[in-house]
Amino acid sequence: MPGPNIKIEVMPVGSLETNCYIVYEEDSRLAAIIDPGEEETRILDRIKALKLSVLFIIHTHGHYDHTGASEALRRETKARLLLHQADLELVEFTPEGFLHDGEIILLGKIQFKVLHTPGHTPGGISLVGPDYVFTGDTLFARAVGRTDLTGGNEMALWRSIREKLFTLPEAFIIYPGHGPASTIGREKKIWKS
Repeated sequence: MPGPNIKIEVMPVGSLETNCYIVYEEDSRLAAIIDPGEEETRILDRIKALKLSVLFIIHTHGHYDHTGASEALRRETKARLLLHQADLELVEFTPEGFLHDGEIILLGKIQFKVLHTPGHTPGGISLVGPDYVFTGDTLFARAVGRTDLTGGNEMALWRSIREKLFTLPEAFIIYPGHGPASTIGREKKIWKS
């Protein structure tokens, strides 16, 4: 679970119930929004209710159900939009920064490490916190991301899961792009059996 000063809220948004995450420090009120697919008014209302200052809007990949509310939220919060460059052609906005494998994003005292996890899309990333990981549409609870969409690659997806995600500690919580949370250990047992 996140530390006592770190809060993670999940808001399933849109017709595909994409998990939009609001991650923030309780004391500083500094926040990041991860994968705001739709329902920007609802997300913004929650940000205002929590009195948060949003520094980053981070995209695990470029599909519209994960990025659709980004431009509207950027206008309202002045946050920086971040995306892996390999997914640039999938979005209708220009990010302020590109995410790179191994990069560290600082949100107050919270550190996120970027893992490039292609397969669902060429620019798919996962975001590693102290004891959890946001996996986007790479890895779900008892499922993996689709590879039959444009830019998908099944071999790359499995390599990302085996070589990047499954090397994390088994107790790490998985916060996926859709559906319930899981753990690395639980998913390793399912996919290695």
